[in-house]
Amino acid sequence: MAAHVFEAGGSQFVAGLFWQPLTEGNSSEKQKEIKALAKELDFEMCVLRKTPIDCVGFANASSTIKYGHASAAALVSKSMDVEFGVEDFIFVTQLPDSQWIYIAQRDGLILPDGDQVFSSEDAAKSRLLEDMSLGEWSNIIAPAIWGIKKSAERTFDSMLPVKGGKVKLHKWWRLTYVDSSREFGRHKIAIGLAIILLVGALGGFKYYQDYKLKKEMEAAALAAQQAIAMQNQKVAVEHPWKSIPVSSDVLDACMAATSNVKLFPGNWDLAGINCTNGMLTVSWKPKGVNGWIEHLKAVHPDAVISIDGSMASINIPIGELPKGYDEEIKGQNERLVEMYSAAQRYGFKFTVTPLSAPAIKVLPGQESATPPPAPDWAEINWKAEGITLPEAVLSALEGDGFRMKSMNVSWQNGKFIYTMEGTQYVKP
Repeated sequence: MAAHVFEAGGSQFVAGLFWQPLTEGNSSEKQKEIKALAKELDFEMCVLRKTPIDCVGFANASSTIKYGHASAAALVSKSMDVEFGVEDFIFVTQLPDSQWIYIAQRDGLILPDGDQVFSSEDAAKSRLLEDMSLGEWSNIIAPAIWGIKKSAERTFDSMLPVKGGKVKLHKWWRLTYVDSSREFGRHKIAIGLAIILLVGALGGFKYYQDYKLKKEMEAAALAAQQAIAMQNQKVAVEHPWKSIPVSSDVLDACMAATSNVKLFPGNWDLAGINCTNGMLTVSWKPKGVNGWIEHLKAVHPDAVISIDGSMASINIPIGELPKGYDEEIKGQNERLVEMYSAAQRYGFKFTVTPLSAPAIKVLPGQESATPPPAPDWAEINWKAEGITLPEAVLSALEGDGFRMKSMNVSWQNGKFIYTMEGTQYVKP
């Protein structure tokens, strides 16, 4: 199986990895299993795809395949999970360099030969027809001209995750060495040079300290005072969005948690789904006299029944999310134009409630110091309603300082309708 490197969205991707399922559960045992498989199969690099049953893709370094290249199969697997919530799919498309990538996943696992590159359209189509003859697939992405029933056509670029107008790749999609000591070896020359420079700097300081000591001490005292002042200012104007997970990560976690819940148990109607403060809550109401509690408990043993028996719900933690980053925010009018334009394009109701710039609390010990500067941001509460394509809408709304805090989902006329709320931070 020959691997192939190509460029998309300004990053280097590799297709054609050899994938294997993992049987171990905890992290340390999983690493031992990966090392054992790599040794047995004679591979030196890998990518770990976390699914209900984790799997690992292997490759060897070459003149084209290098450390840090992102796995095309891992990206497509995650994107299909987020967009469609399916565990099995076939994804085949032509790359700009005329090669064809073919990715097949079954029961949440990328098949050992399910990450391939074909040089011709006929070869890729032949493999698709062969796999289709073996069973049903929840989702098939293939060229429309092939005439595959219930399929859709997508490019690889359309699968790339975009945040704030930029392609954002997860670090766990990238090739790393199975042997972690190899990564140290990649940097040993730079580390050696840094040590030499450090020793030289220390020697120079020793040589000059006799006649520069007084001046340096004065400079150090001044620098310390400036550092303390800057630290006080930094604490005073700490940007709140820096510690809040970005909206796409919140949506991904909420959708992933929802996909693991059986939403339509017998004789109970879905009343709603709420995802906020790190918790997913799913609620049901009984279908008249036929909605027995035993029916629901058989599907969801942990369901909590309301006092009057008219509602039931379960709570599921969505897991710890990575914190956001301190991006440069835009002016209020600029962001309002962008968000309202997105609402008009996608046809959903969008409202905002501007808030004044928050007051900064004086910390203990700062009462007699110079007053801290005023906040350099303001907050706008936003709400988007009547949404049927949450990923597309959130991607259109997203921008610097944009955060989603809650998501509500209802089942109306045979489809899910989403309401999302959050905060947009802007320059005052």
